[in-house]
Amino acid sequence: MIDFVVVGSGCTGAIAAKTLIDQGKNVTLLDVGHVGQSKEENNQQSFIEKRESDPFQQDFFLGKQFESLANLNQANPSHLTPQRTFISELVEKYLIWDAGDFNPIESLAKGGLGNAWGLGSYIYSPQELKKAGLEIDTTLDAYRWLHELLSISGGNDFAATYSTGHLYEPEPAIPLDFNGERLWQRLQKNQKQLANIGFSVGRAPLAISTENPKNGKLYEPSDLDFYSTGITSAFRPINLIEQLEQTGKLHYISQQLVLRFEEVEDRVVVHTLNIETGKHDQFACKKLILAAGALSTARIAMRSTGVTKLPVICNPYSFIPSVQIGLLGSANCGYQTGLAQFALYYDPERKHEEVAMGSLYSYRSLMGFRLTREFPVGFKSGQEFLKLLMPALNITGVFHPESGSETKYIELVKDPSNITGDALRGSYQLTKEEIKRIKSTEKAFKKALKKLGAQPIKVKQNPAGASIHYGGTLPFAENGSKASTHPKGRLNGFKQVFIADGSGFQFLSGKGLTLTLMANAHNVAKHAAEH
Repeated sequence: MIDFVVVGSGCTGAIAAKTLIDQGKNVTLLDVGHVGQSKEENNQQSFIEKRESDPFQQDFFLGKQFESLANLNQANPSHLTPQRTFISELVEKYLIWDAGDFNPIESLAKGGLGNAWGLGSYIYSPQELKKAGLEIDTTLDAYRWLHELLSISGGNDFAATYSTGHLYEPEPAIPLDFNGERLWQRLQKNQKQLANIGFSVGRAPLAISTENPKNGKLYEPSDLDFYSTGITSAFRPINLIEQLEQTGKLHYISQQLVLRFEEVEDRVVVHTLNIETGKHDQFACKKLILAAGALSTARIAMRSTGVTKLPVICNPYSFIPSVQIGLLGSANCGYQTGLAQFALYYDPERKHEEVAMGSLYSYRSLMGFRLTREFPVGFKSGQEFLKLLMPALNITGVFHPESGSETKYIELVKDPSNITGDALRGSYQLTKEEIKRIKSTEKAFKKALKKLGAQPIKVKQNPAGASIHYGGTLPFAENGSKASTHPKGRLNGFKQVFIADGSGFQFLSGKGLTLTLMANAHNVAKHAAEH
């Protein structure tokens, strides 16, 4: 019999599998594992070289079937580049959403949403860990373990208490581009003024190799970070999964859509749909670890327990474009990066409990056509305007801290027309107080950007689900119902079923949650292996 079945190959599934294998366990990972054309060899040219000399660049930037244009008119477009469209393929067929005002982004790819993770590697403070329901000491230890496993660069500067927490010494940050360098110079002069309005600002900690190629390669300043697939300088769970496969210690089975589970005497039986054959399969194991992401894990748990309604939390997410006036019309042919260069942490009371965070990006390699439609002018005029604007443009993505409420939930509803026989329906309604807090925070961010020398243009509030930060579907509880998770990771009401993703989180900081998700996955898998 299999020791452990892990469900899901994203960041949490990969870390759970790695932890179990390190503990000497026999691990099978079940996954749909779609890869599409993701294994095409990466082009070695930089963005500028490709734009200047590649006669087939339209295939690379737009896609042979214009994949980059396909979803621009959706309520919650994913903005995936052609090389990464495999991430969301098959979702509309197997992860069905019924009507509702919650529009999440999901994946059935090998490596899951981790294929497009922005690499932000932020620690939660002890106060935030307590609010989320996580054990403080073991999570801090897991952060240190993760730093040893993968490369994390940047972050130990003016804002280190919010980024790395001084838990480890990160690798040197990626180089600033001409846009970021100008902001950095303003930051040196205006730290006190920023602090006076509640902000700490520093380099964003990223899971990217700049000194030690633990993730595969050292960082290459090509400005094609959002087009890269395969082995890169960035940590991608798909690469860790494949490394574990090559050792022969991980049995990876793809084409398996996990539907439900049941405990039978001394085993857990996992029921799946083989999407290649259309048949239903079964896998028996001693212990089951669900790491399919808070939403897919919720589906599996609801089908298995009969519970049809669960809470959900998701960071509200806004964009604030801003312009450095002095860079308008500048040459736009040198080094630039599409990764986050700065993180702005808004914590006016300095309590490290309700932190909102803005990740500040330059904008070039994701292409101007994504922005042109926002201008109240014709396409041709808009393109001419963008040539002047792009070198000076920054985008700040603001994540707001979030807790659950009765108006934020998902329901499993029957739908015989779908392959799985059901669908999820979501509702995500913010209270007046929450909306007021968000608008006040956005106003503060605009003020901070001005002090950095970037003139804000407007705020674009994204639909519920756009942040791709989900949790709270099976919230932590010591002795809760089958719709809750014990703080050690066991699904309440079951002996050998564990949850290793963000389903248990009762609170989401505005700081990126992926590093904390992986820390929790490590601790849950370690506990499951030892008990």
